[in-house]
Amino acid sequence: MGPPTGADNEVEVIRRARSGDQAALGQLYERYVDAVYRYMLYRTGSRETAEDLSAEVFAQMLTAIARYEDKGLPFGAWLFRIARARLVDYWRQSRRREEQLLPLSDEVEASLVGAESAEGEGMASRSDSRALLQALGYLSQAERELILLRFAAGLNNQEIALIVNSNSNAVKSMMYRALRKLREILERQEQFYRSQDEGRG
Repeated sequence: MGPPTGADNEVEVIRRARSGDQAALGQLYERYVDAVYRYMLYRTGSRETAEDLSAEVFAQMLTAIARYEDKGLPFGAWLFRIARARLVDYWRQSRRREEQLLPLSDEVEASLVGAESAEGEGMASRSDSRALLQALGYLSQAERELILLRFAAGLNNQEIALIVNSNSNAVKSMMYRALRKLREILERQEQFYRSQDEGRG
């Protein structure tokens, strides 16, 4: 999830942000706010809750960034650790289960439809947002989180591994299995609806 102008530029922005530079803090906010919001949105199913939780994540970032040091943990992964912890707190405090009721955005849907497995197989290209959303509901929470960190938040496997306390090879393997499972669910759904249509014919 490297910044558009290069990792060296983000290192400099983070250095300035740690010293309290408001412009640098604003740059980091603009860089990551959409990704954090999408992650919260598809984990909670509520736009209002996603906005509130995202705001809390960045408020915590402001108070903690002075203590941030890379040490093998990129800034994006560090920020999403904060987001993930805040989400866990939200579920515990509200005693609510994970929901995912909102349609996928065109961007996220396109990423999932075009996702390729290690064997080069693409997701079922005719899947629509409703079918994808329904299929995601059949995945485990861990599988769904990996997919949303990758395709909604735009993180790479190494960053995801740091967030979920795993390693990149394990994440790659889990991602492959989750995408394969998702593809199989979509294929079964398509076969079911096709048989329904044929039965009406």
